[in-house]
Amino acid sequence: MELVPPWLLPLIFYTIMLWFYRLTEGKTVLGKPRQQVDESWKATTGRTLRRAIIIISGAYTALLLLQLRATL
Repeated sequence: MELVPPWLLPLIFYTIMLWFYRLTEGKTVLGKPRQQVDESWKATTGRTLRRAIIIISGAYTALLLLQLRATL
C-alpha cells in the first residue's frame, strides 16, 4: 500500500524548493519582503543558497528523467 502517490513526491519537492528560493530572495512565499533581510545578505549568502537550490533541483530533475528513461 502506497502512502503517497508517485506523482505527488516531485510536486512536494519542487514546492519546497520554490519556497526556499523565495526565502533566499528576501521575500515571503506570497512575495512580500522579509523584514530581517538586507541587501548585503541577499547579495552574498542569499546568492550562494539560490545557486545550491538550483543545483539540487537540477540533480533531482536528472534523476527523475533517468528513472523515466529506464521505465520506457
